[in-house]
Amino acid sequence: MDQLTDEVISFLQQNETNFLNKWKEKAMLPPDLTQLQREKLDSTGKFIFQVALHALSLPKADLQSYLQANAYKIAQIQIRENSDIEILVYNLNMAKNILCEKASYFSKEMQTLKKVFKHLSYIFDHFSYHAVMHYSRLKQQLIEQENRHIHSSHEDRLTLLGQMTSSFVHEFRNPLTTVQGFVQLLRAEYPDLPYMDIISSELDQLKFRITQFLMLSKKQEANQEEVIFSLNELVEQVASFVYPRLLELKVSLQREIEDSLYLKGIQEEIRQVIINIIFNAIEVMVTTDAESVILIKGYRDGDSIYLEASNTGPKIPDTLIKDIFEPFVTTKKTGTGLGLYVSRQIIEKHHGQLLCSSNDEWTTFTIILPAPLQKE
Repeated sequence: MDQLTDEVISFLQQNETNFLNKWKEKAMLPPDLTQLQREKLDSTGKFIFQVALHALSLPKADLQSYLQANAYKIAQIQIRENSDIEILVYNLNMAKNILCEKASYFSKEMQTLKKVFKHLSYIFDHFSYHAVMHYSRLKQQLIEQENRHIHSSHEDRLTLLGQMTSSFVHEFRNPLTTVQGFVQLLRAEYPDLPYMDIISSELDQLKFRITQFLMLSKKQEANQEEVIFSLNELVEQVASFVYPRLLELKVSLQREIEDSLYLKGIQEEIRQVIINIIFNAIEVMVTTDAESVILIKGYRDGDSIYLEASNTGPKIPDTLIKDIFEPFVTTKKTGTGLGLYVSRQIIEKHHGQLLCSSNDEWTTFTIILPAPLQKE
């Protein structure tokens, strides 16, 4: 450190109070500042002043590590006070201007102080850079920590729900199986008995809902094998299964499916996804006065099989569509928000994707699954 710099530092130290008063007068402050925050602002101004003067005295070899260490400290303060980074950058720049102005009073010969001004600018520019860098990293860490906490809480809720429902659903399934058995006996002994098809269909739908809860609890039996099956035949089975509901609510089901489409996976699980999407479409369309239409398209594109299920129900708001596959998110008044979540889990388990798009005319759920290498 040369004599001129030493003398400027001594001069600035004598004017510390004057600097702090002017800095507080011109500094940008967060809105609704409390008395405690004002006191902390005073200490921040003093911290900046002391860092700048000490940095002036350091050799170039030690300067960067010193600025980085103190930039990290001031970034921590900003994060802790929940203060925006642009306020810090503005206040650092203001501190530089005030220090340069104060230093100009040391000598009337500006050329004499040119080196000091240049050094101060270098110090504050690098101090601001490191402060912004550390602030951004700390903020990102904070966001990631909050996201992990939210995800953990989410998983805890699902685990608790799974534990609660698994026991209940298993107990409920036993008498349901008994009822289905007696329905089959009645149909065999009295083939002309009325309403048996309706009873059987409703029991199948109830079993389907139970399966959803079992999958959510992650305790469903894992004895199902992957097979190669016809998507065309599966859609036909689903159409027959949902037909009574379509007829009851006057919903038109239209199909445009290419011939000979095959998938590899657990057929019952894919069937569950398609039924769930169609049931959701039926339930949302009954709330509108427009014509109720479900259009199912199936086609192959490259190495992928696409199945699109579109409905003429109301548009899903843009604010909701990005979270539509999250658990407990639903557009239905009586919905649980679990059906689409379970459906996505199934499709992703089959190495596929489940997507959603919505406009004023159609809401479309698209299933994308890898095509099997061979049919047999």
